[in-house]
Amino acid sequence: MQKTVEPQTFPHPFSRAYWRQAATEMTRLRSLVTAALLCALAIALERIYIPVLSNNLRVMFSFPVVALCSMITGPVMAIPCALLVDLVGIALSPDPFFPGYTLTAVLTALVYALFLYRAKPSFTRVLLAKGIINVFCNVLLGSVWNVLLRYGGNFGMFGYLATLSGAKNLLLLPLEVFVICALLRALRHPLHQMGALPDGAALSYTKTQFAVLAAVCVLSVALIVPFVYWYDEITSFLKGLF
Repeated sequence: MQKTVEPQTFPHPFSRAYWRQAATEMTRLRSLVTAALLCALAIALERIYIPVLSNNLRVMFSFPVVALCSMITGPVMAIPCALLVDLVGIALSPDPFFPGYTLTAVLTALVYALFLYRAKPSFTRVLLAKGIINVFCNVLLGSVWNVLLRYGGNFGMFGYLATLSGAKNLLLLPLEVFVICALLRALRHPLHQMGALPDGAALSYTKTQFAVLAAVCVLSVALIVPFVYWYDEITSFLKGLF
């Protein structure tokens, strides 16, 4: 049986060794094949989403695959992978191409990679990565793109769009963190064998973390239902505020 080589890990991405290691993924056959398979899966999942009573507020299912691909391939390869997924997805979609959403896709993959590549994944790392993505990429940048596309650059609508998007992303955050952690935990053995995850990185929770996460997930699910049910009333109220 071939012995698994323990992957080199880095406490942070702010070192030359980290980026040299990330650059080598572009020349590794295993990384290239894995990236191609995960990109294909992400493209397929991009076609599956739940519109929250508006096609501009969507619950997507591709995010755990994007997180996994970024963690395995690193920040250097994550950028072309994100470009490929976005551009092919647009080509297969009736939606028009908009470079802002392509930028968001690239930044999302980059954030996942910076937090998870060649690191010991933890609940805290996943939470920070997904939290930054939800706030900066989804809420702030997403609201800017919506203002430009839907409201002709009328940034008076930014507060309304950001508040609505922020509510959706806040409600989904604990569920998304749980899904990513569950996926990485389920795949920890094959990920370790391919050198993408250090030994012992089980993504285990403390009892307090698990209790808090479970309670927040239940609360999020409980709040998503009235959010969808009273969506028209919520949007009317927010429009009145802004």
